[in-house]
Amino acid sequence: MWKTRWMMAGMVGVMLMLGGCTWAPTDKERAQLPYFKKPYQRTVSTDRYAVAPPDVITIHAPKAPEVDNVKQQIGPDGTLNLDLLNRVYVAGMSPQEVEALLAEKLRTFYNDVKVRLDVEYKSQWYYVFGATTNAGPKRYTGRDMLVAVLAEAQPTTMAWPERIYVIKPSPDPDQRHVTVINLKEIIEQGDSTANVLLEQDDIVYVPMNPFAAVGVVMQNLLFPLQPVFTTASGARALSGGGF
Repeated sequence: MWKTRWMMAGMVGVMLMLGGCTWAPTDKERAQLPYFKKPYQRTVSTDRYAVAPPDVITIHAPKAPEVDNVKQQIGPDGTLNLDLLNRVYVAGMSPQEVEALLAEKLRTFYNDVKVRLDVEYKSQWYYVFGATTNAGPKRYTGRDMLVAVLAEAQPTTMAWPERIYVIKPSPDPDQRHVTVINLKEIIEQGDSTANVLLEQDDIVYVPMNPFAAVGVVMQNLLFPLQPVFTTASGARALSGGGF
């Protein structure tokens, strides 16, 4: 019992020392920010997206009525099955490459044909973990900005908004990057410099704040004692509070 009291007192001391400490991103952590794209680079990220099953493509080609406004999911074999063109293999191509390919094939039948695609991205993902109410895999669209992602994920009251980790994983050590974003700073000051654009397979991790972390440790520490307290309370109730 005394050991438990001393540990609790120590944790309270830690909480007091943490009071007022935000632990905002360090200069070293901020230095990783250039490896993550900014919102104005949105088209660059979208251009790099390679379509794949089960992405859904809508074709706009006003001069080619057979395929104009056709909406179709890329098949498991990576193809679109289109009137006039039959099967066209598109998996692994960027939307711009698919547009160029379809336009080239349609020029066999039409002059000066132009093609534009809308893509519903369903084959690639980024991931949200940590102290949020809506964590998990998220469909990558090429337009996924960090603030919008966090607004959708809904950090809980246990979250640490001053230290949001954005991770770019890679099997190549030279391509792995981790930066720490101060969401509170973005919201309170309106500085969108760190409102980065996520890419395929990026990870957003929302850690617990120090107070919440200490609380979880205390809860785990006291958990073995809870059945004892419950049993004792129940015995007192049954006996009319006689002991």
